Amino acid sequence: MFKLFKNKSKEKEKIIIGIHGLGNKPPEDLLREWWFASLKEGLAKVTKENIEFNFELVYWADVTYSKPLDPTETDETSEYFLDERYLPESENTKEEEKTIKQNMVQYFKDQLNQLIFNEKLHFHYPAVTDFVISHFFKDLAVYFTENCASEGLENCLIREVIKEKLLRTIEKHKDKEILLIAHSMGTIVAYDVLSSIENEPSVEILVTCASPLGVPFIYNKIKHEQGISEKAFTPNSIKKDWFNLADLNDKIAVNFELDSLFLPNKNGVKPEPLEVVNTYEFNGIKNPHKSYGYLRTPEMAGIIVDFLTQPVKQRAVKGFLQRVKEKMKIFGKGKNE
Repeated sequence: MFKLFKNKSKEKEKIIIGIHGLGNKPPEDLLREWWFASLKEGLAKVTKENIEFNFELVYWADVTYSKPLDPTETDETSEYFLDERYLPESENTKEEEKTIKQNMVQYFKDQLNQLIFNEKLHFHYPAVTDFVISHFFKDLAVYFTENCASEGLENCLIREVIKEKLLRTIEKHKDKEILLIAHSMGTIVAYDVLSSIENEPSVEILVTCASPLGVPFIYNKIKHEQGISEKAFTPNSIKKDWFNLADLNDKIAVNFELDSLFLPNKNGVKPEPLEVVNTYEFNGIKNPHKSYGYLRTPEMAGIIVDFLTQPVKQRAVKGFLQRVKEKMKIFGKGKNE
């Protein structure tokens, strides 16, 4: 755990907990280092690079994969080749024209998206949901069907194993104020865990980014498990805010206006959508879904600064985010320029 911030006031100590998304990952220590670097990079964008904080990453790739991606692997055909590493935004300067092959790949991706994100199709034909999950989202299939995928975990319920990792971390820090950041499939795990807690332990703020919670086949599964036909519930264990960050070019997060899908909890909390720009790219290839790009957005930085520096009752996240956006536009970095 990165432990760099010690609250000297009478307020509770604060911690940021992260949980990664689907797919195999680099070794735990390296992924934690890259998440932390991404958060610090975002803080530097809003001139808060010197602010310190506690950070812990919930790593669960070792539950679904027996071996992590290898940063020293040079064979690009190896299943352990690490093709997307963390790089500061300033180092992503290489531009490449799309080849015919890349254009063909994009075409097939667009056709696939019509299958994956077709709400009416999933509503009227539930079998399509199971087909999409099992064929295109391996980790989701493993998670939802409770079948273990890695060696040495026979007869385990993989969903419970992953949830236990996050729950155990939240319980460990139950005496602190918690900001929980979840990326991609990690948002499903976070929602599952927080929904299983009625009151305590709780989190002050949940930040979901690149979340598939609004994707029809995921959302319908949530409602089915809750035994409802209308809107799903916001977990009562979220005390103050739930922010949902999404880049509109991120297909997984395309249904990002979760406030229209989830009812407020007993604290009056429901998702607040925030449109962001994910600048991640590696070797000239952009990936608007990548965690590092989300973690360094000024919107994420604004939430973090507000969480760390303001007493809970005096927080003004919306105002801070607005000031951040205005400042970024002044410096020519606004997304609408």
